[in-house]
Formats: sequence, C-alpha cells, structure tokens
Amino acid sequence: MSREFERHPGGEHIIHIISINDEDVDDAAKQWVVVHNIGKGGFRFACKAELQIEDRVKVLLSFPDGYQQEVLGRICYSEELDDNQYVYGFSILSGFYSMQHVVV
Repeated sequence: MSREFERHPGGEHIIHIISINDEDVDDAAKQWVVVHNIGKGGFRFACKAELQIEDRVKVLLSFPDGYQQEVLGRICYSEELDDNQYVYGFSILSGFYSMQHVVV
C-alpha cells in the first residue's frame, strides 16, 4: 500500500481528545497522548480509550513549536496492543493543519 502523504515521526506532537461522535469526553477520559507519526492526511497514536472504526473524533493537536489546533477526524484503523492500549489511525476530515509546524 502506498501513502498519499509523506509521514514524519510524531514523538514531539501530542493530542488531547475533546469529543467522540459529537459527545464531549468526560474529564477522566481526557488525556494527552503522544502521536507516533504525522502527515498531511492524518496521524497515528496510541491510547487506552476504546474507539471504533469510523468514530468521529475531535482533538486538540499540539505541535512542538507551541502551536495548537483543533482537528476533526475519523478513526480509519485500530490495533490492540498487549498492554491494554490501542493504536489508531486518524484521518483528517476538517481543521487541516500546516506541515510547517511538523518537526522533521
């Protein structure tokens, strides 16, 4: 499978989940999560929350330079890890961000 957009390591990028399917996330579920990799079309991250394929998720994406932006996306894949965490693919739906904030 080839990617439409180039990916960059995301170790210094973090997200904060704001809502899932237009429902606000309660305070206990809100957490800052490290992004594994990031590109123009979306990013990959791991967390303990159980999300479903096609869930619409709004996040606050924080870049290493301090820039933050709300982004709406859909969960396009998931994979369960053995330590009670899940890895997700996040595909951008709206709130496109500029790659100028992505550290290469």
